[in-house]
This record gives sequence, C-alpha cells and structure tokens, in this order.
Amino acid sequence: MSTAKAKTINLLLYEGDLGGVISIEDSSWNSGELYSSPRDSVSDLLDTDACNKYGVYLLLSKDKVYVGQSSDLAKRITQHTIGKDWWESVVILTTKDDSLNHSDIDYLETILIEKAQKINRLDCDNRKKGNNPKVDKFRRVFLSQYLDEALFLMQLIGVTVFSETKSGKHNSNGTCLINTINESAVLAQGKRAKNEAVSVIEKTGFVFYHKVTYATLQPSKQAFWANPSANLVNSDWNIILNDTEHSELIVLQIPASTLQIRTDSIGLVTRKDAPNRIDLSIDQETLIDTKSGINFSSFVATKVKY
Repeated sequence: MSTAKAKTINLLLYEGDLGGVISIEDSSWNSGELYSSPRDSVSDLLDTDACNKYGVYLLLSKDKVYVGQSSDLAKRITQHTIGKDWWESVVILTTKDDSLNHSDIDYLETILIEKAQKINRLDCDNRKKGNNPKVDKFRRVFLSQYLDEALFLMQLIGVTVFSETKSGKHNSNGTCLINTINESAVLAQGKRAKNEAVSVIEKTGFVFYHKVTYATLQPSKQAFWANPSANLVNSDWNIILNDTEHSELIVLQIPASTLQIRTDSIGLVTRKDAPNRIDLSIDQETLIDTKSGINFSSFVATKVKY
C-alpha cells in the first residue's frame, strides 16, 4: 500500500464523546488546529486555548453558516450566543502557534464567505464579504493549502455546508464521522442532537410549532438546562427535553402568550448577564423549572422513546 499521501489525524474529545468540544490536528496541516463545539458546550470551548488566538469562526446549523474572524474569538463568540438564536454549533480554525495574522484571517474569512454564498448557505447577516484581504502571492498559496485541509477535516466531523455536488446542490453524502452514528446513538450523547431529536419525533407524526428549543439532561443537576430567547414567550413554542438516562424525548408545547417574563415574583427568570435570554433549569422528575417555580408538566404534548 502506498503511503505517499498518508496522514495521521489526532482527535481530542474533551468530554469523551463526539457530542462535546472536539480538537483536531492533522499531520498534513502544519500548525493548523480545528475546534468544534455544540452551542450548549460553548462555555467549555471558551476555556480552551483556541479562543486566545487569531482565527476564523463558523456558526453552523444543518444548512446555514455565519463566517467571522477575530483576534479575540472568545469575545466574538460570546456576543453571538446572545444575538443569534439559529446556530447549533461552532467551529474555530486557528493554529497551534498562533501564527495567523489580521491579513490571514481576512483572507480565510473572505474565501469561506464566497464559498457559502455560491451555494446559498450563507446566513443573511453575512452581507459584508469580509475585509479586503491583503496577502501576497506566496502567503496566498500557504493559506489556500491551509483552507483545503480545514475543509477536509470539517467534512470529516460532519460539517458539509461548504460542499456541493456537480449540479450545484448541497452534498450531504460526503465522508462524515458523526453521520455514521445512528440517531439513537447521537441522542444518547445528548449534545449536538437537536436535528436528530426533531427527526425522531416527526416520524411519529407529531407536528412542531415553528419555534423549537432543545435541552439535554445535565446529570450533575438532574435537570434540563437551556437559555432560549425571551421573545419566544410571544410565539407558539416547543421545547424538547432529552432525558438521556431514560432514552426518552419529552416534548412541551407552549401556546403563544401562555407564559411571561418575570415581573415582580411571577414569570420566567432571565439571565442576569443576558436579560434577553430565559434561564431554564427544568427538574428531571417533576418538570418544575427551578429558577421560576413554573411547572411544565401540563405542557407535555408527547413522549418518544429512542
């Protein structure tokens, strides 16, 4: 067997599975480094070395991406946890030795925006095409090689928003570690499983409201935790509670204006550091929100085993 193009890929799973923070290095990628995290593990991602370097970040849903860059990735990603509701995971592209500079990340951002825009995967907030990249022809070759390897590694972990078929359609059939795991296995991990949860529930014939919040069980607290937008109380709203201990999805269905944000001592509690986000911590056994005292058991619309 020829080893001319062989490579080794180092994969660090911070929580011991594919559902948490992931760090990837590649022997063909010089000093390149990729980090990936589901939205509900962002605080863990911010504790890694990734966020203290120059880099590009990608906010991702199943078929949409927002591309940004920063020399203060922790600050920018934290801002996006408050300002954008749609994204489900984040990827950071950086280097082990922090060797990227402002011009480098301008170039990488611009190319990724163009790729996503070409196949209609770009979030509408990415109206700007990035900063004008000022890199010479030699650096451009290096960064193009860096980006090729980054795109390969992203596809490996299931990020395919930059892929397209010959007909120009999005390609979801590429090599992908995460997608090789069946829905039940992904749901058992808890995190990074909103799409799988919705799919499993819809197969039973259940019809969701347009607004859906996903919360997974936090074993240490025996509660389901989430920080949805406070504006959701004005909409018809579903909450999916993934009880990983009992392999069960609990769907709450909350009609618009049934609940309210707390005034005085009544209503849902918001976060002190982000008053436009609801601070939910729903007890596993009673379905009572420990923050507000509201009992969500009356909102249970269906339960689905997986």
